Amino acid sequence: MNHLQVEADLKNIGFIEEFISTSKDIPESKRTAALIISTEVFDNIAEHAVFAENKDILLSVSNIFFPRLCFSYHSTNFDNLLHALKRTKPYFDLKARRYRGFGLLMTKNLARRVCYRQEQSRSCIIVYL
Repeated sequence: MNHLQVEADLKNIGFIEEFISTSKDIPESKRTAALIISTEVFDNIAEHAVFAENKDILLSVSNIFFPRLCFSYHSTNFDNLLHALKRTKPYFDLKARRYRGFGLLMTKNLARRVCYRQEQSRSCIIVYL
């Protein structure tokens, strides 16, 4: 299993892309999907998560039965993400004045399975490719 710890700031998205691009645990046939999903998930965390303390995200990549991406971070508003999952269809957000939900839909369509877990004070998004 490979790990990358990075601050949840959009300026660090290049570290995520480099990590996924060079990971030996992601087969070439899944690499493009892994890049799209990882940048989308990282962007959502960086943009929407409310962090209790530090803004670090731990990204783990493994390949036991299937390639897997695991995003782990300390969040105080993970329940908002779980609520948003119920709106899996894109919708127009009047407050933000833009459409939302396309990233979650794209991630769901590219992945074999997506799991959302909250363990003690850590929030986890696990994506199986």
